[in-house]
Amino acid sequence: MKLPRTKVWLALAGLLLGLPVALIGWSRQSGSWEQRIAGYRAAGLPTTLAELDAWYAPVPDSENAATALLEAASAWRSTGNTNLPGTVKGSSYPKRGATWTSGMVAAVGEELASNAASLTQAYAALRRPGSRYPVDLKAGIDKNFMTHLMLAREVGHHLSLEARWAAETGDPERAANAVLALLGVARTLEDEPLILAYMIRDHINGEALQTAERVLARTSLPDARLLQLQGAFIAAEATNHLGRAFAGERCFAFDALNQPFNGVFDWGDDRVPPALLRFGDRFYAASGLKRHDLTLTLQRLDELAEGAARPRSEMLAQRRQFIAHIDRLRTWRGVLSPQSRQFLPMDANALPTELRMVAILRSAQAAMAIERWRLAHAGALPGSLEVLVPEYLPAMPEDPLDGKPLRYRIRTPGYVVYSVGEDGLDDGGREAYVPGSHRIKGWDYTFTVAR
Repeated sequence: MKLPRTKVWLALAGLLLGLPVALIGWSRQSGSWEQRIAGYRAAGLPTTLAELDAWYAPVPDSENAATALLEAASAWRSTGNTNLPGTVKGSSYPKRGATWTSGMVAAVGEELASNAASLTQAYAALRRPGSRYPVDLKAGIDKNFMTHLMLAREVGHHLSLEARWAAETGDPERAANAVLALLGVARTLEDEPLILAYMIRDHINGEALQTAERVLARTSLPDARLLQLQGAFIAAEATNHLGRAFAGERCFAFDALNQPFNGVFDWGDDRVPPALLRFGDRFYAASGLKRHDLTLTLQRLDELAEGAARPRSEMLAQRRQFIAHIDRLRTWRGVLSPQSRQFLPMDANALPTELRMVAILRSAQAAMAIERWRLAHAGALPGSLEVLVPEYLPAMPEDPLDGKPLRYRIRTPGYVVYSVGEDGLDDGGREAYVPGSHRIKGWDYTFTVAR
């Protein structure tokens, strides 16, 4: 239906009259970003990439675990043996619970023997007191930005293979040392002020959990080693710095949003003339929309940082509220910058990642206590986690997903300690990771020992 010309002109007039009012509102709101920046600096937090790089404290080469660890990773040479255990698609995890054939055991033994010098170098690196990865944060995100994170993850994978192989071949001492070193690799990332580093740390801690499961299922560790592993899993939880990662993310956001935009109003239509796109970018900067986006993005990141400081049982609700707000803002592409539309939803995923990481680390702590009980009670399993307190556990471990005690079930064979998944439902300890597949959202986060 063709609209009357009078209505068209009235609509255009309304738009032209409303635009200045909107611009005034955007300009007034955008002034608050300076106040936020001043607040960060008053709190001793970095606000630029240069400040962030200085905030990520340097470590002398002779004391830096990170650089020596990366050297060990670079020295690793794969044998290319096709009998090496398969991995879960999309990650370096060996398949959870998969049986190793004699050919696999031999292939891993060959791989480890060929890289004995690299493993020795990794262990020596982890004995160093400090860690600062050689990444130039002043340069922002470039093509080499992720290299050090991928190498750290590879070291973790090599140590996981060593621990599993040692358990398969009846060497519990070597297996325990490798699991402790694997957790040590995750700890080298604790001071890196990046969400991406935080995610890699979660990945390595998750691999440590699955590796410890395999070790306990295939061999028996003495009480002293179990106590040492229990302490290492406790330390892994205590050195989890999500707030630090958000401080770094603000610096990256502030830098990205202050860069010239390229096609902020480009909706993927090739018919739009480039000159019109350039005009749109200039309008975006001059109108106050860009300043509005900067304020809005910093505000959203502050909300996430505040959510990370809340009781963990409130984090999922905080994330759902955040995502709903972002989805509403994304209905008109001009309201949020391309950079904000890309990284804000990813940043929001750090909250459930935090919950999952804490859940699996606490499950591992409880499993070490169960194994210590078994040693003291001729292999019998405790009837509940409560009987482990206070001799083997200082207190009942809390499930971070719902604030209730962690769940524990005896199985045939073995047992499972678990947290409810993101859906908050108790699924009886059904694994969140299964052989040959990705994590299934809503399943429980588990530590399972089939022995």
